[in-house]
Amino acid sequence: MARRKEPQKLETIAEAAITCFTDLGVRRTQMTDVAKAAGVSAGALYLYVSSKEALFHLAILKLCARPLDTLALPLADPGVAETVAVFAARAAEVRHWPSLDAALKPRANVDREVLLAIGRELYDMLHEARQAIWLIDRCATEIPEFGQLHARDLRGQHRDALAGIAMKAMGRKGPPSPAVKLAARLAIEAVAWAAMHRMRESTANGIPGLSDEIARETAVASFAATLTGAAV
Repeated sequence: MARRKEPQKLETIAEAAITCFTDLGVRRTQMTDVAKAAGVSAGALYLYVSSKEALFHLAILKLCARPLDTLALPLADPGVAETVAVFAARAAEVRHWPSLDAALKPRANVDREVLLAIGRELYDMLHEARQAIWLIDRCATEIPEFGQLHARDLRGQHRDALAGIAMKAMGRKGPPSPAVKLAARLAIEAVAWAAMHRMRESTANGIPGLSDEIARETAVASFAATLTGAAV
């Protein structure tokens, strides 16, 4: 008798795949790792996905809020280009930066309140997408296509936009200097740590009593101060 495929089990497998790929990376993750984490046998896992590549695609679909109940099973590997395209489309969907977009307009005035608003948008975006970012951070060096997307669209583009905003905030004209671009990167990292990376810190490195509200507002204040404090 053929074993029945359970829709809820596919969700569990997807969640297990996210955990394993985030913790171990693509190369080190084995199908047996995911099967164990999902509470299924290795044989049963192949009822749902045809390969480790298909399993990674399933993890990306889950992280990108794509429906899993309509998938043809076992899920085939669609190729890395399709997997990257799914992630890129989701990144565009969750990009909520209206304050940044307004500040980038040629005649827009940028003061501390504007920078604080941009910082809060960044914080909320990173916090919401933290699981996806953790996975891509871990796998970017192993999958060149994801590495390029990560460097160009998820970091470089935001850094350069914020460097331009910093120039406005400081009343300067011309292209941002390397120091200003570095300040923009440091501002992003301050928010990123508070919004998501602190949640993966060990207990020994944690900050007792640090609430989400304090983390958000402190990071945002640091973000604004860093952008306006670039020296050269």
